[in-house]
Amino acid sequence: MPFGATSVDKQGVPLMAKITARWIQVFMEKHQIVLRAHTGKRQVSDEKQAQIEQEVACHLGELKRGFEAGTLDENTMENIDETHFVIDFDNGKTLGFSGEKKIKYADVVSGGEGMTMVVRISGGPSGYIHPPMMIFTNQQGSYPIRGVADNVEGACYRTGPKGWMDRRVFRQYLTERRAMAADPRGRKKVIFLDNCSGHLDEDECRNELHQLKAQLRYLPANATDLCQPADSFVIAKIKDVWARRWNEKKIELVENSSWQNKQRKDGSWSGKLRNPGKRFFLELAAAAVKEVNQKRDSNGINYARKAMIRCGLSLGIDGSWSTEQLFPHLQEIVKKYPLHFAGKSENRDLKESPSSGEISGRTLDQSDDNEVVDEAIV
Repeated sequence: MPFGATSVDKQGVPLMAKITARWIQVFMEKHQIVLRAHTGKRQVSDEKQAQIEQEVACHLGELKRGFEAGTLDENTMENIDETHFVIDFDNGKTLGFSGEKKIKYADVVSGGEGMTMVVRISGGPSGYIHPPMMIFTNQQGSYPIRGVADNVEGACYRTGPKGWMDRRVFRQYLTERRAMAADPRGRKKVIFLDNCSGHLDEDECRNELHQLKAQLRYLPANATDLCQPADSFVIAKIKDVWARRWNEKKIELVENSSWQNKQRKDGSWSGKLRNPGKRFFLELAAAAVKEVNQKRDSNGINYARKAMIRCGLSLGIDGSWSTEQLFPHLQEIVKKYPLHFAGKSENRDLKESPSSGEISGRTLDQSDDNEVVDEAIV
């Protein structure tokens, strides 16, 4: 028997009255229903894909030799990455019954405004996700924003015209000690990052790196979806928690009738849910990272360390580096390009110092730009 807008249950209660926002949330979580969005890189030619994989094989081989030579220390390896959020659950679609002439859903004031979370993870047995920095949208790049105190425990913020990472904000990030700090034991850190145009070259931030006692190392261009730890599943886990908590907040706003009904100067008003404010999203970022840090896999390993191991930026749980610890797709790349992995290819874009085993230089390809940062509409 088909169900419609007038259908009732056995007690005669209209089904429409029982299907609330909270019921839908529980139903989706119970049956593992999620919103889908495009992730990863768009398809490229076979030749370009082969070049990307060859550079990844070179990168993995350099990591292996660096760990074996003792020039790399898993306890001082870090990875930073950015992920962009559009704070809006409205994707233009909603659930409803056929035949309905009017469908309502709740939106939030300024719901399309974007913001970026800068995620830093470290390797080794003590590795974890460090307190994030949020980048809010502000046309003037003002800091602090009037009325938004930067005193939330577990997160901090800066601003930019588009809410993205740019070169000015990157320099600020390197000097913000709540988000980026030197190794507590005074060891030299190696920070791996992608070729986003918002990142500075090492020569452009030597003073900041000197204060951190750190050096930058750049991942193969166009390959962050293949070999960047934060981009593997750590950010996805943070987004899952973020989306769930933000959804709960929206339900709370609806139940409390927190509507924006204040009239503007022209007499109009939006009637949407009130924006909870930037401080709420700072607290949300801190809470999401804290919750993910507490999660463990079946072997008792936290997600940050696991991602670093699976991408080769940390030693395996047995204390050695092996291809078996890598993600399956990285193992396939190593098998496919053994000469590149062994450092014997003549067509390498990334060069290695024979004496040190360290990775040197940044590739000239700047195509890992802001436009391809993984984005979540939440």
